[in-house]
Amino acid sequence: MKKAFTMIELVFVIVVLGILAMVALPRLASSKEDAEITRVKAEIAAIRSAIQTHRGAKLLAQKGKGYPEKLDEKTIEEITNGTKLNKKYWTLSNEGNQLTVKIAGKQATFTYDKTKGNLTCQDSDKGTNALCDKIDN
Repeated sequence: MKKAFTMIELVFVIVVLGILAMVALPRLASSKEDAEITRVKAEIAAIRSAIQTHRGAKLLAQKGKGYPEKLDEKTIEEITNGTKLNKKYWTLSNEGNQLTVKIAGKQATFTYDKTKGNLTCQDSDKGTNALCDKIDN
């Protein structure tokens, strides 16, 4: 007599796999959002650091205050030694004073103050899941 799986056993295995998939998929979706936020955190930290490094270099060379006049794509690439912002997430204003990021349907705008050299985050919607809170922490 052949030993094989019965139809009931196969259906049971398929049901168990379906239940495991239903539990795992939402967790994978949230970990994707967490990864995107981590990437944006790193990019903002790199830009902030590059602004201060740029200023330090300008002060040492005695060429004014040293903060970049604007943060456009070219300037960001220049001061960060080649970092390019992912256009899937980032939008830069034409004036070079705002960087907008969109993650999972949420949006935050970083405003650049060229007199102080800082980036300030503002959410499009306030609440407990505000994007600025996740990025600036």
